[in-house]
Amino acid sequence: MKFPIVLNAALTFYAAAVFSSEQAMSSPPVPLDFLRTYDAVACSILAQTASDSLTATQRQQLKKHINSAFDFAKLGKLALGDHWERRSADEKALFVDTFESIVGEQNFSSFVDYYNKSIKINFQDEEVEQNKALVRAKVPTRNDTVDIIYLMHRREGQWRVYDLVIDEASTATGYYKRYARFLNKKPFEQLLAQLEKQRDRLLAR
Repeated sequence: MKFPIVLNAALTFYAAAVFSSEQAMSSPPVPLDFLRTYDAVACSILAQTASDSLTATQRQQLKKHINSAFDFAKLGKLALGDHWERRSADEKALFVDTFESIVGEQNFSSFVDYYNKSIKINFQDEEVEQNKALVRAKVPTRNDTVDIIYLMHRREGQWRVYDLVIDEASTATGYYKRYARFLNKKPFEQLLAQLEKQRDRLLAR
């Protein structure tokens, strides 16, 4: 299995690991249990029907559940790096909104693909320091095992994932390098235009 496929599958896993408002507790669970529980919940939702038989409502419910673990504002800020502070409040909001739509659509498709392949993430252990946490996991592939680190923090009383490190490669850093190369040559407005086109293509599928 190629690393990009593993990355997409892993991203959907931490996107699946979230407490809905109905299930939120006054004292949030430890991050390791948080991820394990919502991995299981997302799988159980999809297991109730064939992936190609999901109704529009079911698709939206599952997509919302999968993506609610993301802190898109934090991930977007990391993705823009030093370019973030140069942007106005409106530009930041538009970027995060577009970025969230893109990653959200990709995560949903990847999760369904992951589930159909019966890939299983093995959550290993955690390190927690106040409002930040690190969770280690392993993903078995056909010929090897990929190491994954979930970087998390508490936001609005619940754990959220803001970066994922796969075999020492940071997801946020990958976005940053891609966007920085673009912004070194072209204005921010063109980056937004490109992202909006990408979002529209994904939503039209």
